[in-house]
Amino acid sequence: MSLALNPRRCLLFVPGSRPERFEKALATDADQVCIDLEDAVPLAEKDAARDSTFAFIAAAPASRSELGFRINAIATDQGKADLRAMVAAGIRPAFVMLPKVEDAGDIQLALSILGANLTPIVAQLESPRAVFESRAIAKAAHGRLQALMFGGFDYAVAARAKPGVSGWAWARGMIAAAAAEAEVGAIDVPSLEIKDVSAVGRETLEVIDIGFTSKSAIHPAQVDAIQRAFLPTTNEVAHAKKVIEAIDAANGAAIAVDGKLVDRPIELAARRMLALATLGLRDALATAA
Repeated sequence: MSLALNPRRCLLFVPGSRPERFEKALATDADQVCIDLEDAVPLAEKDAARDSTFAFIAAAPASRSELGFRINAIATDQGKADLRAMVAAGIRPAFVMLPKVEDAGDIQLALSILGANLTPIVAQLESPRAVFESRAIAKAAHGRLQALMFGGFDYAVAARAKPGVSGWAWARGMIAAAAAEAEVGAIDVPSLEIKDVSAVGRETLEVIDIGFTSKSAIHPAQVDAIQRAFLPTTNEVAHAKKVIEAIDAANGAAIAVDGKLVDRPIELAARRMLALATLGLRDALATAA
């Protein structure tokens, strides 16, 4: 799926034990919807939630949202059973999220269970060890890794840190850098704010500056604020067009735009900006609202 059609800016979680909410989650037009079989589902309801999730994925209505699900931790019997059941069911979601990934071995274990099922993987990192291992984790999936996700609240407990900008700064930077090096997505921890959506938008802008390409959501009200934050402004689009026009006119020669050297990363950022602009402009949408 092309960036213009689905840039993967927001991943909305929906509890696997609430199948009546699955279609409503898709109706938000979140770039990605993730049905959660882990934290959101009590132990006694795990099997029923898995059955409901797989049935919905197999017959999901047409939607612009990429639909996937989060298994239980791969190190547990329940997590392994989730993946084996997925293979047996023959479903192929847009992604499968692995929570509590600690090292490259967890990725290799998941790949061995998936076998010929080539569903992309999202690896959720939730501990100091996982953050230290983020580069190895990002490279362990042999092209199958779609994104790294920061599990900030579990990380804060394990790291003896306070959830928030300061307590998460190091881990966020490490994960974003590892994801960028591996050329995969970087998904930020969800905000707990569900009433003040402008605060969700501001937090999203902050993690965009760090290098995150997406932010997760736990409530439909958060989706639009997150996805809007990733859109470029009118000035940003104008500059991106200027960069691309200069590159095209240079025929491979070194160039500078507005006194700054333009290299390959600058070109890629400009092209991504223009692709996002096909979905709208952040300042134009804010004015309309």
